Amino acid sequence: MESVLAQLVGWVFLAALWWLFIRQYRKDPRRLGLAALLLPLVFFTISAVVDLLTSVIPGFGFLFSIVLVLTPLMVIVFGAALIYNGILMCRREGAKPANLLSLAAGLSVFVLPVIAVLLIRIESWWTYSLAFVLFMASVFTASLFAMLLLYAWVHARYPSKGEAAAVVVLGARTINGKVTPLLRGRLDKGIDLHQLQASARPFMVPTGGQGHDEEEPEGVSMARYLREQGIADEQILVEDRARDTLENLEFSDALVRAQRPDGQLWLVTSDYHALRAAMASRKLGLDARAFGGKTAAYYRPSAFLRECVAIVRDQKKLMVLLALPFALAVAGMMFVLTTTF
Repeated sequence: MESVLAQLVGWVFLAALWWLFIRQYRKDPRRLGLAALLLPLVFFTISAVVDLLTSVIPGFGFLFSIVLVLTPLMVIVFGAALIYNGILMCRREGAKPANLLSLAAGLSVFVLPVIAVLLIRIESWWTYSLAFVLFMASVFTASLFAMLLLYAWVHARYPSKGEAAAVVVLGARTINGKVTPLLRGRLDKGIDLHQLQASARPFMVPTGGQGHDEEEPEGVSMARYLREQGIADEQILVEDRARDTLENLEFSDALVRAQRPDGQLWLVTSDYHALRAAMASRKLGLDARAFGGKTAAYYRPSAFLRECVAIVRDQKKLMVLLALPFALAVAGMMFVLTTTF
């Protein structure tokens, strides 16, 4: 009876946490703290469901244990996939440092365990400590990546939006005044969102200045594409000065608010960049939501890894808070090792 009551209390507590998450998400999904809540919430929910099914279905727990045993194999497959993606990125996009992230991440999956084993074989307190630091750093990095990947998927899959004043399409590099496939994916997504709102049709705002290797501002090239797709000229507000994402948002907001003071900005960028664009709009105090256009599948892993690095750079306080339990574990282990050896 007591175990049933404890399980019931656990389910009620879990339901309360889900209610809190959904309520805060619908209020404003741009807070990264919600991502930190979602990952453990999903893990606890899976654990509770497995526990419930194990008590109802004999042998279910054993099947789940087999899945856990296969985890190292899944990690190996994941590492191999990253290496393959890194090689593919180098072939198609060039061996630039930004394109080598997936290759470096994949190699680390195989190299770090070997380094840890070699350190442990030396059998001294400092090698044990260093091996444990590598282990905890790997666990923290993997958890952080899983947290951001899960939340980025939820953010894209379940958008929380209101009435739009404008659809703001963030620019990307153009070639000879023509939009690239990556930029076309953003523009096509923007057109879909523009047509979604039938009444009080939002403005279309192509935003982007002129790069050193571009013959005209990106906003101008994008506006031309929008007109070719049937968007009326009076519904297009061209922003042609922005040099980065923050200026894209600031300058576009100023253009829109001069015409339409109320309503959200629906920001459109590539799918891997949507979460960071949303957080940037919150930092600027804008009433905005972000959406992602389609990106080539081979391009996503490396691009999303770059986004993870950028998010960590922009959210230092939250990262320190999340890393604190791992740092305490490392400090505790080092204390034990130094007193033992």
